[in-house]
Amino acid sequence: MDVSEDELQSLYTWVDEIPLSRPKRNIARDFSDGVLVAEVVSHFFPKVVELHNYSSANSMQQKLYNWNTLNNKVFRKLGFRLPKEDQMQCANSVAGAIERVLKLLRIHIDQCQARGGLETATPTFSTLAASPPGGSPSGPPSAAAAAPPSPAGALRCELPAASAAMAPILSSYLSGSKAAGKAAAAAAAAEALAEKEQAIAEMREMNEILETKVRKLEQLVKLKDAKIHTLMAKLQAAGLL
Repeated sequence: MDVSEDELQSLYTWVDEIPLSRPKRNIARDFSDGVLVAEVVSHFFPKVVELHNYSSANSMQQKLYNWNTLNNKVFRKLGFRLPKEDQMQCANSVAGAIERVLKLLRIHIDQCQARGGLETATPTFSTLAASPPGGSPSGPPSAAAAAPPSPAGALRCELPAASAAMAPILSSYLSGSKAAGKAAAAAAAAEALAEKEQAIAEMREMNEILETKVRKLEQLVKLKDAKIHTLMAKLQAAGLL
């Protein structure tokens, strides 16, 4: 997605109108950790973004963690996903990368606002089921219209009238449909498993980050205890204690 010069000016003006936690000096660098992007979404949809999940970062690991969290918890609700390559480019402050993301983000925010909120950004199964295919405004569709026969059912109805030569062909077609259905189910299961594995990997990364922070805090506590001990010894030597 390219961004023209006119779009750039409009985009920068749009961002400048949003109150952010830190000043914007170099947009590629300032937005590289994803924190300000989270704040942009939070400005329009505060309930969607938990800002405490995103911490300012210089390390590539934390930057990518922020972007991945945005992708899974925020962008998905807005109706789009950001490829890993674009996340890497933004985290690396590649020129023009964040502008493309902000343009895409602005488009989807405007669309969600036009629809009246995020709840209509991605249709759910219940919403689709509530929209009858072929129903007329004057009343509910007939039972036949509401439940059209499946292709497999239609073929089974036609088998008695088919010739003996066509029967094996139709039977093979039905078997192929079942095999395709099983393959689709297997693919869906594999995708769900991949998503779970990705979530586990993200949790492990977060756990490692938290453990690193705990170790640093423990080191700071030890240093402070050592300084306190040294000061106490000096006071005792001076007879002040």
